[in-house]
Amino acid sequence: MHRYGTSLIFVEDDAIIRDLIMDCLQEHGYEVVGAATAEDAMQCLASGPAPLLAVTDIDLGAGRSGLEFADRLHERWPELNVIFASGRLDRLNGRAFDPRERCLSKPFSLAKLVELVGSSLPSAMAGSL
Repeated sequence: MHRYGTSLIFVEDDAIIRDLIMDCLQEHGYEVVGAATAEDAMQCLASGPAPLLAVTDIDLGAGRSGLEFADRLHERWPELNVIFASGRLDRLNGRAFDPRERCLSKPFSLAKLVELVGSSLPSAMAGSL
């Protein structure tokens, strides 16, 4: 069993969208660590406990994939839930989602995102926020 931290990790290459979603999640009581790239996110997570949840775009620009990022996260934290938020669901490349993964199609309402984040938290943590 991994020790969970208090943060969500959010990866989005578009700074305007990243800031908007981070502000929204923070307003709802979540501590959010944001990153523009998977590499930046992995550096943020390098020495700490597992995040509560990861939210990532699928297309991270420069040929980078949120799907690959999720796979890297699952290598380190097998129980971690991941939400893919993307307007490019065609980039799923036939990926079969397992119970740890959910998909949110852009555009989406901030209320829908907050609802999905709340329902995707580890069950041990969901009631403590």
